[in-house]
Amino acid sequence: MRFLSLNLIFATWLLISAFALPQTPFSSAFTAIAALVVAVFAFVAYGKPAARFVISLVAVILGIGALLLTDAAGVARASNAIVGAILFALSLVRPGRSAAEGAPATSSP
Repeated sequence: MRFLSLNLIFATWLLISAFALPQTPFSSAFTAIAALVVAVFAFVAYGKPAARFVISLVAVILGIGALLLTDAAGVARASNAIVGAILFALSLVRPGRSAAEGAPATSSP
């Protein structure tokens, strides 16, 4: 559940920053679309863990966009780069259930 929650938090930040930070219309649309893709695939990845690699791809594209979209403000570019790095790290973790959520706990005698 943490995987889903953290991805939704960062997708929400991307969506807010798309309109709150000074960006060009293209950069704003780029950030908002990335936020929506991350949110959708966070839900999909909870059922199909391999779908998290789509989030990895979006994170890499966000990082590249932060470098190449030079007409956006520096703070918007930095935000996209930082969130992209965090999303990439999160996407490397396989979403699943913890022992507290109902999965059987393993124990050794």
